[in-house]
Amino acid sequence: MRRDVARRLFSVALVAVLLAGMPLALPGKVSSPTELREFLPPEAPSLSSPDAAVVSSSAPADPEAPWHFSAEKVVTEHDAKYVEAQGEVTLSQGRNILRADFARYYEATRWVFLKGNVRVNWEGDILEAEEAEFDLSSGVGWLKRGKVFVSKPHVFLESEYVQKHKGAIYSFKNATVTRCVGSSPAWSLTAREGEINIDGRTQVWHSALRVKDMPVAYLPYTAIPGMKKRQSGVLMPEVYRSDRLGFGLNIPYYWAINDEMDVTFNQNWMSRRGYMQGLEFRHAQDARTKGLWRFDILSDAKVARTEAEEDRVFRGDGLTRPNRSRWWWRSKYDGHLPESTKWKTLLDVDMVSDQNYLREFRSGSMGYLRSRQEFLDRFGRDIDSLDAQNRTNTAQISRSWDGFGVAGTAQYTQNLAYWNGNGKSGDDPTLQRVPELDAFAYKDRIGATPLEFQGDAQYGYYWRESGTTGHRLDTSPTVSLPLSSRYGSVIPRAGIRQTMYGVDRWGNEAPYVNSAGVSEGAHTSDNSFLSRTNYEMGFDAFTEFYRAFDLRRESLAPNLANAGQSRWMAMKHSVVPRLEYSYMPRITGQSRLPYFDDRDRLMGRNVSTFSLTNVLDRRRDRVTLVSDGTDARPALATDYLDFLRLRLEQGYDYEEAQRQDLVNLYPRRPFTDTTLELTYKPEQYLSLISRTRYSPYQSAVTEHEHFVRVEKEYLGDLFFGLDFLEKVHEYKRYRDRDYNMLRVGGDYYLTRDLILGADFRYDLLMGSSVNRFLSLTWRHQCFDLMLSFEQGYDDNRVAITVNLFEF
Repeated sequence: MRRDVARRLFSVALVAVLLAGMPLALPGKVSSPTELREFLPPEAPSLSSPDAAVVSSSAPADPEAPWHFSAEKVVTEHDAKYVEAQGEVTLSQGRNILRADFARYYEATRWVFLKGNVRVNWEGDILEAEEAEFDLSSGVGWLKRGKVFVSKPHVFLESEYVQKHKGAIYSFKNATVTRCVGSSPAWSLTAREGEINIDGRTQVWHSALRVKDMPVAYLPYTAIPGMKKRQSGVLMPEVYRSDRLGFGLNIPYYWAINDEMDVTFNQNWMSRRGYMQGLEFRHAQDARTKGLWRFDILSDAKVARTEAEEDRVFRGDGLTRPNRSRWWWRSKYDGHLPESTKWKTLLDVDMVSDQNYLREFRSGSMGYLRSRQEFLDRFGRDIDSLDAQNRTNTAQISRSWDGFGVAGTAQYTQNLAYWNGNGKSGDDPTLQRVPELDAFAYKDRIGATPLEFQGDAQYGYYWRESGTTGHRLDTSPTVSLPLSSRYGSVIPRAGIRQTMYGVDRWGNEAPYVNSAGVSEGAHTSDNSFLSRTNYEMGFDAFTEFYRAFDLRRESLAPNLANAGQSRWMAMKHSVVPRLEYSYMPRITGQSRLPYFDDRDRLMGRNVSTFSLTNVLDRRRDRVTLVSDGTDARPALATDYLDFLRLRLEQGYDYEEAQRQDLVNLYPRRPFTDTTLELTYKPEQYLSLISRTRYSPYQSAVTEHEHFVRVEKEYLGDLFFGLDFLEKVHEYKRYRDRDYNMLRVGGDYYLTRDLILGADFRYDLLMGSSVNRFLSLTWRHQCFDLMLSFEQGYDDNRVAITVNLFEF
């Protein structure tokens, strides 16, 4: 009897031991150790580890897939229908992993309770807590005294109580939020309550901004943008100090209206000038449509009713600035008509309240320099210089077909010399083009003949407050005959220039002054209809010589060891001599015609130009990784690049050689300046653009334009520019002042995260600095801090910019 009882007890104990050590599939299936090894991935990183931010962003796990379970000890309570496990408890479903010292799983509801060293990796988010509960079907749950890293917005959260909702949505109370890694973050927000939504946006209420552990500001509400999409919120303020404007604080608010539109509202307070408000509206409905609309307005605390009240640098132009209300509207738009993408539209707006506004407010996020650069980067179109008194505004519609194109333009030019009571608006002679219509016939063969035709025509109506107004139609058809042989090509051409005028009103505008500064006198006709006919002819002759050179280098083997490597294998040297001749007879008596622009005065032309162009082209082989859908394999790719282009040009003016007019005042100078142009870009790290003009009569350089840029990753970049113009006073060319400007600057990485920036402009003629800009940027793991100093010819500015949320 005792032996039977002993056998039974031994059997029960043996079964219990086997059950305790046996992995159990929660839906009721017993998983083998092989299946466990297959489903359990490596250990997930800890939130205190620097690698916590490096989390897999794989596709979500299948919610219907089974959860696999392992532990040191498992106890099944059949009556309560739950399973308890202790000691290194692990639940896994694909890349979703839950770990704890203790776990209780309810089979009916698929709800699990975790306690002790809870660590969870759920769809890329990492959670740690003392206690937690989760619905394994939906991912809903809560954490007590928990830490959370939400991967997509890159936000670390530590809270007494965190609730996880369906999807990557969290709400929390009494929490600390940051984007910095480590136990002592560089900045953090302590919040009474908050939430992280499915787009990654973090919102907190009743929070304090802390630098290290020191509170620096109370924020009743703030939001950290997510990384999934653009999101609304207050952007980091811009703090600055200016000699002219005083202490300044600009607080921008960003509103993401939808995926295609957003607005930034700027609230800019200046201690010496007042409160400036700004609006910046951006939209991009499709690949062909984009717009940027900016408007700033200020009620200025300072006015200048006389020139003596203006800043010293603004005096001497005869203009005052009595207006207190000041504004600037600048915009650019590219688009198309609603019914057809083939009809393209364009709009440029640049209007300002007074002649001094752009010079006073040229720096900062709302200034002229930032707006100009943004227009160039996004639209490739410039605006007038900051000290220009004429501001150009243009609206245009155009379309191109295979053989021709049309464009309609309306252009309004704002002349600031006649605003704010400086000049009478009725005396404004500024020309307005309302409208101007252009038609172009692209060069094409005429039927089955060897002849080619091209031409353009322009009709415009020109209006102004004071001066001559009227219509003009200008046409210039041209016929050419391309002739080619093994020795080269010759293309003779001939065309007619016909111009007709319909004058509505003759005015008393200033006489026309030609390029040499010579006035032609007042107009000599009062007729309402006038015309002018001229012709032009010429030819182009060119050929090409070239030779290819094998660099005799060993070919790169397409293997993984050579991935990213490149090698020049061959070069080609091309020489292109070209001779161009252009002739148009000089017309006398043009003073009888109205003058709207340069089309109204044909100076005559009889010039030959010879040029010699050298081009070096290289063939480069490089090993790249090509994806075939599953794996990346190395492959050999070849590309070609004209890395050097050197052009030498010299012209001869036959008309100038025979000129009799004003010979005593302007000696004949038939040879044009010798021009040398060089473009060199062998690799991404180096580029050189150079243009030099040399006068054989002055035996001196009349123009320099050089720009060099060298850059290297993690070391920085350096650029050098030189613009030089010599004073010229000839019969056909007039320049009344010298210009010699040097620009040097770049960025230097003092360390990987500390960058020193500089941009200096120096007037070599005056021997003085025009503008100096210095910046020091610290790129921390979770913020950017930039300290900048700008010294201009009339103002000094110091600014501090902190970027906590976008990096």
